[in-house]
Amino acid sequence: MREFVIQLGLLSLWGGAAALGALAVGALLRRLHTPSRWLCWLWLAVGLRFALPWGIPLALPRPQNEPLAQAADTVRILAGTPAAAPALPAAAPAPVPAAAPWYAGLTVWHLLAAVWAAGVLVLAVRAVWAYRRLCRQVALACKTPDGCYSGACVPAPFTLGIVRPRIYLPAGLAGPMRAAVLLHERTHLRRGDPLIKPLFYAVACLHWFNPLAWLAFRQLEREMEAACDEAAVRGCDAAARNAYCETILRYALQGRLAPGSLAFGQGSAKTRIVHLLRYRRLGGLALALCALGVGVSVTACMVQPTVAEATPETAETTPALTELTPESAATPETAAVAFTPNTAGLPNLDDPAASPRFACPVDYTYISRYAMDGSHRGDDLTAPKGTPVYAAQDGVVAEATFHYSYGNFVQLDHGQDAGGHSWTTLYGHMDDLAVQPGQVVKTGDLLGHVGSTGNSVGNHLHFEMLADGVLVQPRYFTAYRDGERAELTA
Repeated sequence: MREFVIQLGLLSLWGGAAALGALAVGALLRRLHTPSRWLCWLWLAVGLRFALPWGIPLALPRPQNEPLAQAADTVRILAGTPAAAPALPAAAPAPVPAAAPWYAGLTVWHLLAAVWAAGVLVLAVRAVWAYRRLCRQVALACKTPDGCYSGACVPAPFTLGIVRPRIYLPAGLAGPMRAAVLLHERTHLRRGDPLIKPLFYAVACLHWFNPLAWLAFRQLEREMEAACDEAAVRGCDAAARNAYCETILRYALQGRLAPGSLAFGQGSAKTRIVHLLRYRRLGGLALALCALGVGVSVTACMVQPTVAEATPETAETTPALTELTPESAATPETAAVAFTPNTAGLPNLDDPAASPRFACPVDYTYISRYAMDGSHRGDDLTAPKGTPVYAAQDGVVAEATFHYSYGNFVQLDHGQDAGGHSWTTLYGHMDDLAVQPGQVVKTGDLLGHVGSTGNSVGNHLHFEMLADGVLVQPRYFTAYRDGERAELTA
């Protein structure tokens, strides 16, 4: 559920960025008298950006600024498709725990998903109810010789229907104005607007929490009406345009019809009239430039930038990782053997020369957060989902279970070192577990794989270290890369 909520948020973020860009570009193109039917394509591209989780890939160089680089890596990992976790070694089935209540596994991600689903459901029910109410209102309209439906029950010109749309005109609309309005509505039909508008509305409902999604929907409505207005007055003289504008004022709607309908009078009457009075056809060169601008803008809306992954130099590669060769997980028979901790390999708190002695447990991309006194208990080693997590030192599995905050975690007891200090390490937020409580592990044995379970945002390994039951900072005792670990001082 967490991944679904994060992916939806990222999708809405990309769509919102496209909407802001389209708003600025659209304002410029409108000042250049770009045909509104072309601007419809621009907003349709924004709608696709809200709807599709992929786009045109655009590789960007990695930022030189380290905070920006880490932020880019976080977005890349969140937006990326998780890799399939490697196959786990065979292990004896763990004892089945007592059944927990259904609500025990609920997290804040489930709450966010429930709120989102409730909002979508409310908007969908509201749209269907408004559509059915309008259908009942015009049910008594009669078909006219020109293929439309008219009657006293029709308050204003509009098109209704998705599969078989119908044009509804008021009974009092006649003469040249009826012909112009009919051309307007038939333009909607010819361009597929009765289908496009409900689909775009559905996309906006999926992103109901994002005001930019509704802005994009209103802008598409505006450009649809403007495009049909342009088609209706094309070739008309000034008097005919003025009469058409009077018709817009006459049927300007005070409220809104069903989201799937295309009402002649919807939208800002003032904006539509000013646009018609200033509307003029462009020459060939101007049209070509406008087409180029729209094409570039549509392409930009569909671009999905990606930042190159970090490629650490060979000299910075963690030696412990190159030496780690994950062996098969210990079997219950092995676990029954008496455990003798590797006390000679454990660091002594009072001996700076003994650091580091813990191997780095994961092939990380970067360390997003270090252990801090009172604020963070361990180091966060960011890595793609499915990256193997290894035991940092010989030990026995004290715990291997799920915790609401740590997610899937393993705690290893490493015994005492030569100085008499007891050591424990914890590996949290893993996607799965490859060991069981009581199991003996050696340095480099597989514990699980990187994930983002529990109270976590993004795939990473949370790594804690305790000496004599007191939290210590792992970077003083772990073989991190050069520049990312700290040295003990006497």
